[in-house]
Amino acid sequence: MKKNKLPSLIVLMILTLITTMFWIMFSIYRVFVTKTDIVVPTEFVTQIDTHLDLEVINSMKNRQ
Repeated sequence: MKKNKLPSLIVLMILTLITTMFWIMFSIYRVFVTKTDIVVPTEFVTQIDTHLDLEVINSMKNRQ
């Protein structure tokens, strides 16, 4: 009896496909699991002035 053997190229393609599938799965897993450090510039952290500037509001009204 003769055994039907897959050609070596087909076997190589199947192994490559399995490897890429695992690579993609582990990459997606790593993206969800690892935490990234958030760096906020000091310009955004400084306190915002909460007072209304009436001159700017009046100049906007005058533009219309």
